[in-house]
Amino acid sequence: MVGLLIAIAVGIAFFAVAVYMVRLLATPQPPEPDAADVHEVVASYRCTVCGLRLTVTHAQDDDHAAPKHCREEMVEV
Repeated sequence: MVGLLIAIAVGIAFFAVAVYMVRLLATPQPPEPDAADVHEVVASYRCTVCGLRLTVTHAQDDDHAAPKHCREEMVEV
């Protein structure tokens, strides 16, 4: 009896994961940004956790937020 309940729970979990994956694949990609809205910028960032450095050369708006890396916001250098 316990084995049957475990098998049903595993089947439900498998079905839920399969439905999630199908929905994830079915969502459309966001549209490409308009080329007129993209501006050239020069902003350098550094990750405070691992030290990765990143230079942003194009942004869609002037007040762009710092990207995240290692689940922390990067600092501008």
